[in-house]
Amino acid sequence: MSMTKTDKVYIQLHEKIVKGVFRPGSRLVISQIAKEFNVSEIPVREVMQRLAQKGYVKLHPHAGPTVTSLTEDEVRQIFEIRANLESLATRLAVEHISNAHIKELELIIEDSIGICEEENFKGYFHINETFHNSLYRHSNNQMLVKMIKDITSLAARYPIYYQDKETMQKSLNDHKEILKAVSKRDGELAEQLTKKHLLEVIPKITEIVRSMDI
Repeated sequence: MSMTKTDKVYIQLHEKIVKGVFRPGSRLVISQIAKEFNVSEIPVREVMQRLAQKGYVKLHPHAGPTVTSLTEDEVRQIFEIRANLESLATRLAVEHISNAHIKELELIIEDSIGICEEENFKGYFHINETFHNSLYRHSNNQMLVKMIKDITSLAARYPIYYQDKETMQKSLNDHKEILKAVSKRDGELAEQLTKKHLLEVIPKITEIVRSMDI
């Protein structure tokens, strides 16, 4: 089934918000967006309603919508939810993942080592996502995977967490330990390590949000 104009505008605007093209607190001018996407204002207004329902924008009665900001407490809540969802996905993945797919995860870690040595922070951000997503897709629970994707995207608007080599190395070491548990088919340990991996992020990520002062 082909996408409607509203769907196309939603996908592109959502991506711009998540990637930080539209920063938290910035005002979205409906007429300008309609012109940019070569559509009328009607589908843009529909998109704003959908984005508001998802928590990405705030609607104002007598002014244009603005991109929402997350408080430190909201970021903490997001990572607490992620820790529980993603640790569950890891445990379920242990029950279904094949040896061939474990090998694929080992290759991702090998690539991660090189990126870490190069101190490529943006590159590590992306390969970190690749590692986790590649593991969770073997959970045999697509609803869970979608929930993880949705909650993760809410916090993706902020500066990348990996801003020094020590942080990257700690994350990489965690990935190695998680994969070791997965390889041994120890679902309980893999679940515990994944939860710990995400909960330990909270103090630093909230500090980053605090420093943005938005």
